[in-house]
Amino acid sequence: MTEYGELVDRDTHRSTYVRVLTRSGAPARLPDTLVTGDITSNLKRACEKLAEEYEDEFIEYLSRDSDNVKNELCSRRTDLCDHALHTPHHDEL
Repeated sequence: MTEYGELVDRDTHRSTYVRVLTRSGAPARLPDTLVTGDITSNLKRACEKLAEEYEDEFIEYLSRDSDNVKNELCSRRTDLCDHALHTPHHDEL
């Protein structure tokens, strides 16, 4: 989680978490993105909680041959991230 930072939308005040390092380890150019120990700890705990709560769904969808596991899992099965499906992402899951 140390490769992610928090970006708060100025208009909606909604937090999103974005990768602050590229896959090669170089810093990404993302102004206004905060990276602190608290942010990375909170994000790690949130991911662990989701993994525990939706473990069966993750296993079910990841074991399928599907073109769009992210959309199926995020919106159809868990209803966790409908808003994220309409948000441009800088990186894949």
